[in-house]
Amino acid sequence: MAAVPSPPDPASGSRATADPRAPRRPGRIGRWVRRPALAVALLGVAVAVSVVEGQPPPAARDSGVSVNAVQSYTKAVGTLLVVADGRLTHFDTADRRARSVPLPRGLTALRAWTQDGRDVVLGRLPTGRTAAYLLSPGRPPTALGPAEVAVPSADRTGIWLVSRRVATLVPLGGGARRTVPLPKATRLVGDTPYGLVVSSGTVPDPQLPGRRATPTATPTLTPPGTPAVPTPTPPAGTLSGDAGSGPTGPTGPTGPAAVPTAVPPTTPPYTTASPVPSTGPDGVPLTTLVVSRSGSTRFVAAAEAVAVAGDVVLVRDDERRLGVISPRPGLRVPRWLPNLSAVDVIGPGTLDARGQTFAVLARTNDYARLIVGPTTARTEAAINNVALDGGPPRPDAAPPAFTASGRVLAARPDGKVVYYTPGERAGYLLGDDLPVASAVSQA
Repeated sequence: MAAVPSPPDPASGSRATADPRAPRRPGRIGRWVRRPALAVALLGVAVAVSVVEGQPPPAARDSGVSVNAVQSYTKAVGTLLVVADGRLTHFDTADRRARSVPLPRGLTALRAWTQDGRDVVLGRLPTGRTAAYLLSPGRPPTALGPAEVAVPSADRTGIWLVSRRVATLVPLGGGARRTVPLPKATRLVGDTPYGLVVSSGTVPDPQLPGRRATPTATPTLTPPGTPAVPTPTPPAGTLSGDAGSGPTGPTGPTGPAAVPTAVPPTTPPYTTASPVPSTGPDGVPLTTLVVSRSGSTRFVAAAEAVAVAGDVVLVRDDERRLGVISPRPGLRVPRWLPNLSAVDVIGPGTLDARGQTFAVLARTNDYARLIVGPTTARTEAAINNVALDGGPPRPDAAPPAFTASGRVLAARPDGKVVYYTPGERAGYLLGDDLPVASAVSQA
């Protein structure tokens, strides 16, 4: 039997030959790398770098599902109603042909939509005042009346026009008009079976350091004898030049004939009735109310109403957090949706016909975004963050529009049209042959 070697004597000072199978002790570098302090230090460096680069820190919450809209969509999506450079156009995506829609002389189209087979346009007259018209194929335009705001009725049989704090229902099929006085400093957002939803106050869009200049309106040539309308200056903190844009706005002196004058800013319809912000010395609280046909008011929420559809009101609080609430009678509180980090909801927005999906314009720093998601969203992952390239967000941007099939149409800051299906991981551009759009909807 082989003899087993005796272990070395520690007192003798001799070293035994190392066993190659024995585990090695980690060196100095290995022991230092394994320390928890290193992970903490590396995380701090990453946070510092991300802050310097203007990105959210690694610990920030998910900002929804990011979607790019860069691919061209070649399939037909029906006929589009496009507002381009103050003109109105029907664009057939099947044969890629554009047909101009005649407008009243001197009217600059701001917003338009199709209702009951006819087009409704809200436009600015040469005097600087705004009015609504009904456009029927083969017939002269029908003046509906002066309007700071124009929205369809809940049953889609008429149009609500707001002028001088009075809402007037104009039936499209003819008949008696109905008027409803609106509370002071409120604007009409939409109509519901429970009354008109109005809102007071606006959430100012703060100026960011180093923000690029906002694109201005393209100058147009004024015909001889047309009064020149100066661009009004809104109070501090208001959105996109609301003051003086409606029938109560001032008109300027007669200018020289045939000189270029800038068209007044295109104002979002949902803010024209009231330029009063929610902050500042003249601010009013953010409030959403329901006004009955008799003129009585009922409180809904201490937030700004953004869009209305049936039994759903989309609201936004002073922290730009979106929520939904019902306009039905009774005490309720908004159900707040997940708030995406590094994304500011600036509006305007819209809801689909059933109130199940929202689409709202937003921004990340100076990049335009389209936020789309279900009104029942519980997590950030249920909300899609669609990139709208083409420049910084425009303060006069038109709200997105839903198609009959539930898709979303939106005009980018550069005028290209984005077509997006809620829940998908990709958005599309509808081609370079479309007119440069400031507003778009399905005809």
